[in-house]
Amino acid sequence: MSRRLDPDELAVLEEQRDFLLRSLADLDLEHDAGDLDHDDYAMLRDDYTARAAEVLRAIEEQRTAFAQAKRPRRVRRTVALSAAVVLFALAAGFGASQAMGARKAGESASGGVSVRQSTSQRATECSAKIATEPDEAFSCLQAILEEDPKNTVALTWSAWQLSLSAPSFEEEDRFRAQAIAAIRLEQAVESDPDYSYARAFRTIVAYRNGRYAEAEQYLAEFRERDPSAQATQVIEQMDLEAKITEGLASEGPTAEG
Repeated sequence: MSRRLDPDELAVLEEQRDFLLRSLADLDLEHDAGDLDHDDYAMLRDDYTARAAEVLRAIEEQRTAFAQAKRPRRVRRTVALSAAVVLFALAAGFGASQAMGARKAGESASGGVSVRQSTSQRATECSAKIATEPDEAFSCLQAILEEDPKNTVALTWSAWQLSLSAPSFEEEDRFRAQAIAAIRLEQAVESDPDYSYARAFRTIVAYRNGRYAEAEQYLAEFRERDPSAQATQVIEQMDLEAKITEGLASEGPTAEG
């Protein structure tokens, strides 16, 4: 079903998306503070996530309609971006396993022999399997989140895996995965503002979801935090700044080719 080109409708949808994502973050805070019991929290979270997925679907339909009205080259660019993302998953996954992904992952990795692994260390090992054993990696990360819901590493890499996998899902599941990925990355950044991969992935996911202005802001914030060399390489390899600039230009008011 084709949609009418309506910039006002797109703006409203984007406002709804932002409201729902912030409402989900507020919901987590209320639950953590004990102001909301677990059953109500779970019901509201499922409802907000489903609504966010619906809004993301509608936004994509609008953006696709605008892109088709201009020129058909966007599909080719998306395919190229997907290839870059997959290549990055291979490199970054193994980079994370070697150096805790970046500095400060909720628990410092000091030198010496550790008798018992921290949840962040276990999550780092899980993330290294994303490229080769994705199902096992995701199950491992989910198990860590059940034990430690605010674990920065598990939130970050499970969100990234959801974002990578989303294009292969059926439509409803695809938009739900995109919404959950965005939510988890916000939680990861809040949990540890200096975990470079969380900020890098948040920027990439915002771009991939068509949230170009937010992606531009997130990229600036990423650079302000003295990011790790590995996470910086991810951004540079994808030429993300240029892609965000192109995205911002594509949603300008002029519709002439």
